[in-house]
Amino acid sequence: MRYDVAVVGGGPGGYVAAIRMGQLGLKVALIEEGELGGVCLNRGCIPTKALYSATKLLERAEDAQAMGIEFTAPVIDLEKLASWKDGVVSTLVDGISSLLKANGVTVYQARGRLDGTGRVALSAAETVDAERIVLATGSSPIEIPGFSFDDPHVWSSDDALDLTEIPRRLVVIGGGVIGLEIATIYNRLGSAVTILEMMPEILPGVDLDRRTIATLKRALKAQGITVRVNTAAKSIEKTSEGPVVQIADGGDVAADRILLAVGRRPNSAGIGLETVGIEPDRRGFVPVDEELQTSAPGVYAIGDLVLGPMLAHKASHEGILVAEAQRRTQGPTLQVSETRSDVTEWVIPQAIFTDPEIASVGLSEKKAKEEGCDIIVGRFPYAALGKAQGMRETEGFFQVVADAKSERLLGAQIIGAEASALIAEAALAVQNKLPLLAIADGIHAHPTLPEGLKEAAEAALGRAIHAVNR
Repeated sequence: MRYDVAVVGGGPGGYVAAIRMGQLGLKVALIEEGELGGVCLNRGCIPTKALYSATKLLERAEDAQAMGIEFTAPVIDLEKLASWKDGVVSTLVDGISSLLKANGVTVYQARGRLDGTGRVALSAAETVDAERIVLATGSSPIEIPGFSFDDPHVWSSDDALDLTEIPRRLVVIGGGVIGLEIATIYNRLGSAVTILEMMPEILPGVDLDRRTIATLKRALKAQGITVRVNTAAKSIEKTSEGPVVQIADGGDVAADRILLAVGRRPNSAGIGLETVGIEPDRRGFVPVDEELQTSAPGVYAIGDLVLGPMLAHKASHEGILVAEAQRRTQGPTLQVSETRSDVTEWVIPQAIFTDPEIASVGLSEKKAKEEGCDIIVGRFPYAALGKAQGMRETEGFFQVVADAKSERLLGAQIIGAEASALIAEAALAVQNKLPLLAIADGIHAHPTLPEGLKEAAEAALGRAIHAVNR
């Protein structure tokens, strides 16, 4: 059957692109070999955040004692917790399926592979022909020498989120976002967690200032999580008492399970790129132009397949860009009303679900200085917020970075309770190139946590009320 567009991959980039194209009146086929929603919905973002929320209750139960409210000791029913998490995922998958159907998208449950110009071969022995093809095949976890996912003691993030057991000792190899988030969950569940990061600092690929990282490390230590940086894991030694992670410079660590979370690589192999003359770079990323078109006319790539942060909302935004024009187009070129350069990588917000949460958008103080910007910086601590005190969530701070002359907001970092939600205001300001005054003069409800961002903006302008101006 022939379509206007065939989308290969039903994750947050692919299904969003398919829905928007369906809304535009295009005849769309979506090809997905697994569950709709991709890794993010089924084995990543959603189950991780569901478990983060659930296990937060264990921490809150302990906090309640300090407030004069006592409960009996919580009992963890792991099977029921896993079932609840799966139910959250299932509900959202069903919702996506309904939306695709409502927008006239035909879904093929099969693996898709490019088979020459305008053609996708399916594992179900069918072929889909389309004027344009959007590749949204996502990414997969990386293995490192000495550690294989075939080893029953080695977990991928998928294995960890299956919730089959609570290991007494969990060693996490990789101090990036995925490793830290899962470490937080299992620490709350009762595992003794050790994080091994070969780089000089945790979250090495995220543009965060030293103050933010130091605050997080202090909090992780207080929670009982051991963090070791400059520590390279080289192999596993099997002993009668379980596996031992051998460290290159000594200081081996005993474990019951080992979570390998050292990054992900784009799923560009085995999808037929060579049949249309597309050559990925050495890391597997597919080169695209400003309109996300590959070197093959009529073939587009989005999400984890292309350079940029591997974030679901970045993939979704690119899916919208590919579909955007609000008008049906003819021929192999899909016109878009906005290009990748209009919403550059640095205005994409990021949220990290550690405890406390971290969220950021735009330039850090360090990055702004490296780029030669003359800046002003404002900070405000959670501890000075009445709402945070009442929540017993006083760890962390708000930070804003702005151009010293124009006072335009260049970036913000928040570490503390609900940072993932609080970053939205700053992200809107950064993307729309608003000045600090837009936040500082905005009336924020009291007592709330968003007041902290207003206070940080006022501090940067030298007019702080609830902090000493410096």
